[in-house]
Amino acid sequence: MLPNLKTYTCKDCKVTGEFTGYRQARRANWAINKSYTKCYCPDCAPRHRRGKAADKNGELSQLPNGWEQMEIVNL
Repeated sequence: MLPNLKTYTCKDCKVTGEFTGYRQARRANWAINKSYTKCYCPDCAPRHRRGKAADKNGELSQLPNGWEQMEIVNL
């Protein structure tokens, strides 16, 4: 008996993948939203992993050049 494969289509680039379920798709680095209505391929997934949470919290994704952590002295 063959497993029932579901087709997952990336919302951004329209790449498709066939998986037995969302757990197998997530193991293959596909991003799937909480309501299981949208999914993104491994190439597009990093842009959608945290959603708008980073924007709402005012977090920067990366530090600008020259803003690395410096040595802490006299603690």
